[in-house]
Amino acid sequence: MKAYALLLALLLLLTAGCGYHAPGAGDAWVGQQGRTLFVELFANRTVEPYLDSMVTEEVAMQLSRSRLVEAVEDRQRADLLIGGTVTAFESHAVAYADNDDISEYGASMTVRVRLVRSDGVVLWQEEITRSQTYPALVDKSLEQEGESLAARILARRIAEDLHAHLLATF
Repeated sequence: MKAYALLLALLLLLTAGCGYHAPGAGDAWVGQQGRTLFVELFANRTVEPYLDSMVTEEVAMQLSRSRLVEAVEDRQRADLLIGGTVTAFESHAVAYADNDDISEYGASMTVRVRLVRSDGVVLWQEEITRSQTYPALVDKSLEQEGESLAARILARRIAEDLHAHLLATF
């Protein structure tokens, strides 16, 4: 019993000064730069269609769920603007079956993201790359749907990475 009490006391001491706290309304997101954010349409510099709207939608959904920022639909009301460019989307074979047929593809997406204050000052920019696998199928239309689903998953993960990075940075 004494050992459990000592272990509990040690655990309390270790966690007391860790600095962790749950985010709340009083937190100043991105320092004192602002709390209202407008998500601009991301540009698509790839040959893969619809990635611009896919990434924009996922970023907007991720940031609209955040309690640390208020997403606004009017650019004029925003303290901060976030946007960027889908710079790369690639899909290639990553696994082969015993008969040398492709059994799995890997898709990767790279997005360059910028956070800008409403007065044009760039606060942060970064390039985020994510990868996702999807199965090779005999039915090429189903395989194309698998690639589209992989692109959607990549856009969602990039949006999650972006949100996490912004929270960690600021």
